[in-house]
Amino acid sequence: MSDTIYLSRFFVEFGPFAKKDILDLEKRGLLHETDYLLADGAATWVHKDAWLNGATTPAKKVPAKPAAKASTTKAPAAKKAKSAA
Repeated sequence: MSDTIYLSRFFVEFGPFAKKDILDLEKRGLLHETDYLLADGAATWVHKDAWLNGATTPAKKVPAKPAAKASTTKAPAAKKAKSAA
């Protein structure tokens, strides 16, 4: 792992930081659950938890479940009000 790290928070990139600075931010509780990190020279961003656990490659994305099929039955028609004659 490189000693130069970049931080991405809400699609805004910060850095470079030293590896020890990122570890200090985590220790102080300043890294967010939505943060991603990129080591200098790496091709992909890695979630902060994966980076802290030593991962150097991003986790595989789990394919989303296909959307449930829309019902083919029609909703019942509203009853027409009888008009007074």
